[in-house]
Formats: sequence, C-alpha cells, structure tokens
Amino acid sequence: MSVEVEQSLQDVLAVRRHTYDFGSTWTDRQWRREVLARALRGREARRHLPQIDLLPRPEEDYLVARGELRLRADACDERATRLVEAAGFTVQPLDCLSGRVLRLVRSGASVAELEQAAELLRGRGVPVAFNFVPPMAVVIKAQGGPEPAARRWPPLTAPAADGPVRVAIVDTGVTDQARSDGWLAGLAGPGNVDPLYSDPSAAEPLLDGAGGHGTAVAGIVQHEAPGATLSMYAAIPPDGSALESHIACAMVQAVADGFDAGQSVVLNLSLGTTTTDDTPPVALQAAVDLIEEMAAEQGRDVLVVAAAGNYGESRPVWPAASRGVVAVGALTQQLTPAPWSSRGPWVDCSVIGDGVLSVYVEGNEDPFFDTAADSFGPDSFALQFGTSFAAPQVAGRVARAAQDDGIGLRHALARVLAGARRLPDLGRAVQIQPPIG
Repeated sequence: MSVEVEQSLQDVLAVRRHTYDFGSTWTDRQWRREVLARALRGREARRHLPQIDLLPRPEEDYLVARGELRLRADACDERATRLVEAAGFTVQPLDCLSGRVLRLVRSGASVAELEQAAELLRGRGVPVAFNFVPPMAVVIKAQGGPEPAARRWPPLTAPAADGPVRVAIVDTGVTDQARSDGWLAGLAGPGNVDPLYSDPSAAEPLLDGAGGHGTAVAGIVQHEAPGATLSMYAAIPPDGSALESHIACAMVQAVADGFDAGQSVVLNLSLGTTTTDDTPPVALQAAVDLIEEMAAEQGRDVLVVAAAGNYGESRPVWPAASRGVVAVGALTQQLTPAPWSSRGPWVDCSVIGDGVLSVYVEGNEDPFFDTAADSFGPDSFALQFGTSFAAPQVAGRVARAAQDDGIGLRHALARVLAGARRLPDLGRAVQIQPPIG
C-alpha cells in the first residue's frame, strides 16, 4: 500500500469516527445550552470583552449583547427618538456603518428588561432588535472539533502576489505560530492574531471553542487561490462569540481596504446566525447594503460569500440568506447533503464540509468540546467539519477564476458553478476539495 493511499485511508477512518462519536450531537439542544452557558461564564471572567446575555426562545437560544438594542437610523424619526429615550435608552450612532445603525444603550438592564422594552417599542411602531451574537464552531454544531489529518499539502513556495483580487476573511484571526512549510507565511500581523486559548496564562492552556478557526479558513482559501492577496480581520474572540455589530464593522473595513488597494474583493464570512423573527440582523444587513453601495459608487467588484450554517433546518441564517450574498451549504464525503447543514431556497451552492483538509494550529483541545481531545503539533493539518469550511472553498475558487481568467467576480462564480447538479434546498453541488480516497 502506498503512503498516499494509507494516509487517505486514515483520514477516511477519522471522518467515520467523528461521525460515529459526535454525529448525533448536533440535534442535542442541551449540549448547545451547556456551550452557551460556558460562553457566558467565560465572558464574565474576561471583562475587557463585550458582555453578553442568554435570550431563551422555544425554537432556539440566542446570545445577545448585554444592555443594548439596535435600530436602523432611517426608522428613528423624532417620535421614535422620544419613545426610545422615554424607555430609558441613550442613542449612539455606529460611525463604522456610516451612522445607518443606532446603538440603544440601557446600562444595567437585564435581558428580560430589554425584551420587555423591545416589545413595548415594537408595539408602538419602533422596529428595534437585539444585537445578536452569530455563534461559531461547536456552539451550533456537533460536539467534537477538528481531527488530526494524515494527509498534508505540499509546501507552499510561491508567495502570494499583489494581484487584482483580494480575499478578505472576517474571523478569529490567524495564528502567529511559525510554520516551516510556507502556508500562511506573513499573514499574521498587528491586530489580526488569534489568541487561540481560553486561558493563555494556564499552566497547560487549551484551545478555546473557536481557537484556530480563522487559521483553518485562511488555509483553505490560500490552497484554492494561492495567487490572490489574503487579508485577515480578527473580529471574533477565540470563544467564537462576537457581536454582530463588531462583525459588521469589520466587514465594511475589509472591503474598504481592498478597494483602497485597487482590488476586487471576495469577502469570506464563516459565521452566521438565525434570529428570533427570521429577519436579518440590523447591523449585518446594514453592512451588506453599505458594501454593495460602496462597490457601485467606486466602480469596484465585490462578492460576499457566507456559510449557510449548521442548524440542520431551513430557517434563514444571516448574512448568508441576505440578497446578493452567496450562501454555501455542506455535503458529506459521498457528495450527499450533510444532515447538519442549514438548507433552503436561499442556499446557492454546497461543497464538501465533512472532513475538510486544511492547515491548523499547534495546541491541545479542551475535553469539554471534544471528549476525545486531540493534540496538534507544529505544522499540523486537520480535518474540519461545518459550513465554515465549505464557504472558503467557494471564496477561494472564485477568486482564483477571476484572477486567472481576468473576469468579474459574478462571472467567476458562474464559471465555478457551471454544470453542477442541483440539490433540493442546497443549490448547486460543487466538488472543490475532492472526496477523500
């Protein structure tokens, strides 16, 4: 048996073990509640991060910003302002979104008090909303994190050029751990490094719930588009819980930076959330709208690619379900629908999301997230699971087609999807990373 075949066999078995050990836990709501409770406790211990609360709902539990709501500026006339202030809120515009979104702050308010105030304001015609936390990684997925991979990509020797296309990634950031194989070399810099650990000061620190997430996403993009410029924005802490408003601001900044450099921009968002009323979160939708307008005003090309989510149902996941955003679902290694992938008429395409190979970080998993916790050494590679790792395959492949063929991003997307068969509620089934074996 050749080395390549043996490595493929080991990875096939790793995916099967993962499915057997953890494949049913994506439907376990109690598991998700435990993860959310842990996220809340972790935030209490990290006061430098935005504080969050749990908003329980019959269909799903949500994490939301503590003591604040959101409101579109165009929905806040003089009457609405009086009502908001009478309810005890101060109004603060979000400058990073050109003032299109207002932050309504009521310090010390419990989530129950916020909910009561929101219902009162909506009843009087003021469409306020919570500032949602789009949970990442295992928060809305099965238990069990990445699995060590037997296969490796060859070393990357050709550095990325400053070509006409940039892939911008809003995520946890990227590791600054040195690799000897050239992958992601030079990407880490001030402000975009993933801290990785839930408690970096611990004697034996453990990877946090989303620690290394951005590194794996960036590796997939670079593998698919090695000649494109890659930029990373660390908008999400390693626990995987960032406010939608922070993500929205990073989205706009990422695109603006690419436009300022004279490049077309593919924006990858390996994140997403449902909402209490299935309407788009205020800040995320404002960012999508603003990006579209920036592109039109400056005559630039932009394509937003987002993970469809791991909820295993058809409720819309935002921003993937927003108009103009490319929503990417997940397939199994057999190119069949992954049962945990979100689905619906709003999903544009799907690729393998079950055992996706990418570079990873050095560190030890937390047994809380993976009862069969693994250790990853230097220059590690891992098998990843979730639509988070489906989206960057599409983002990278589109960027490569646009750059290599000198075409616009929408034309490049059409070329990537051309001829692919359609699956009900999962769009076009595209093979990018080939099945293992």
